[in-house]
Formats: sequence, structure tokens, C-alpha cells
Amino acid sequence: MNQEKTTTDKSKETRNKIVLGALVAIFLGIFYFSFFTGSKNSTGARPVAAVAKPSPTPTATPRAGEKNVPTISQPLDLTSMTSRTGSGEGTGRNIFIYPTPTPPPTPKPVAPTPPPPPPPVTLISANPGSVFARSPDFNLSVFGEKIPADGKIYLNGREFPTTYVSPRELRASVSSDAIRSAGSMSILVRSQSDAKLFSNQLPLNVNEAPKPPYRYIGRIEKRTGAIAILKTQNDDQVINASKDQVVGRWKVISITPQRIVLEDTTLKVTHTIDFTGENGQT
Repeated sequence: MNQEKTTTDKSKETRNKIVLGALVAIFLGIFYFSFFTGSKNSTGARPVAAVAKPSPTPTATPRAGEKNVPTISQPLDLTSMTSRTGSGEGTGRNIFIYPTPTPPPTPKPVAPTPPPPPPPVTLISANPGSVFARSPDFNLSVFGEKIPADGKIYLNGREFPTTYVSPRELRASVSSDAIRSAGSMSILVRSQSDAKLFSNQLPLNVNEAPKPPYRYIGRIEKRTGAIAILKTQNDDQVINASKDQVVGRWKVISITPQRIVLEDTTLKVTHTIDFTGENGQT
């Protein structure tokens, strides 16, 4: 009896273990399904990260009488768009590739302005070609071609008395007051009867005349006249000079207590030297 009872108890214990194992298996299956399959209907399910869903492609609202045709959206194939040609199958243009800008048109070359024609009268040379300022009156000759018989010589636009020599030469008398200052003057020949007959221009250089290399440092009064005491600027040599005396190339024109006037015997140009005294003071 005891042995049968023991056997029965063992059978019950075995069944209980089997039932308990089945329950555990069912529970584990429910737990796995709830936490690892993401079922929405399971209560107490473990939260999972939300996955962004693509926005639905908007579709055009069909007009009255039209059927609603579904729009099929496909991914953009840049490779096929780039490789397309300009055939009839669409534009084939890649919106991300900009066309090369059209270069600006090449400017047309501007024709150079032709130089003005030479004047009808041609001057070749002048004699003299240079003078010293404040020189006496002198004669100016110009040489050229096709010089009109009524041609006149102009210096800086000022007309001077002119003599016609030939179609190749004119002469004019120029007064001293026209060359009082150093500089460059222009020589021009123009017809008196025809304004279209004029010449090219030649230069006349007016140079500064050399100055006497002396200082006026003293004066001596005598019955025969005053004597000026001069000192050279280079070697401090003292020279006594009276009126009309020539010192080197300079002739004494007048002597006063304030100044002495000398004339260049070569150029016939006068210079005034103020009294400075021995110490260079007036």
C-alpha cells in the first residue's frame, strides 16, 4: 500500500512539474512576444524608438469629371539624368549643373585716327636758331618750301616786318623787346591773303645772357669822375674801373652810389650790379 501511494505521489509530482514547465514556457513566450516583437496591442509593452516615416507625396486634386490617377513616386536617378542627351525624351538637364555662360562679344577694333595732313607751307630751318635775352634788334631768316609771296613771319603769334626773298626764304626784323625773357618761342609763316596757307612751326631758343663775375664793393670820388671798386667772385681780386673802361669783356656804362651798369661787348647786353659793400651788404 505504501509503495502504491509513493508511486502515485511521484506521478502527481511529475505532472505538476510538467504543468509548471508548460506555464513557464507560455509565460516566456508571451514575454518575448511583448518585448521583442513591438506589438501595439500588447499592454505594458517596452517602448521602442520612433522611426520617421517619409511624408506622403502630395497628389493633385482631380478636377470635376476627371479620374483620380494615382501618382507613383520614384527615387531621383542623377546618373540617368546626367547621361541624357537633348533628344525628344524630356529636357535631360541636370538642375545641379549650371550651363557655361556665354562669353561677351569681342569688341570691334577701333580704327586709329589718321594724323592731320601737313601744312601746305614747309619750314626747314631758321637763322639764328637761338639768341640771348635782352639782345639788340636782329634779323631773322627762315628757309623752307612753297613760301607764298605775301607770307609774314610770326613769333609767338606776334607779326614782325617781313621781306619776301624767294619761295624758299623770308626775312624779318625782330625788335629787342620781343626777347626780354629767356625761354622758347615759336616761328610761324602765314599768308596775308589766304588763311589756309600756313606753315609748320620752328623753335627759337632765347637763352639767358651770362652775367659779369663781379661784386660792387666800393666807390672813390675824384675830380675826373667816380671810380668803382669791383671784386671778382672767384678769386677776390680787386679791380678799380672808371666810366667807359673795359674790364675783360665788360664795359663800364655808368657808376652811381647804388649800382654800376656794365655792357657785354660781345653780345651787347647790359647788366646792373647793385652795391653790396665789402661784407656783401647794401
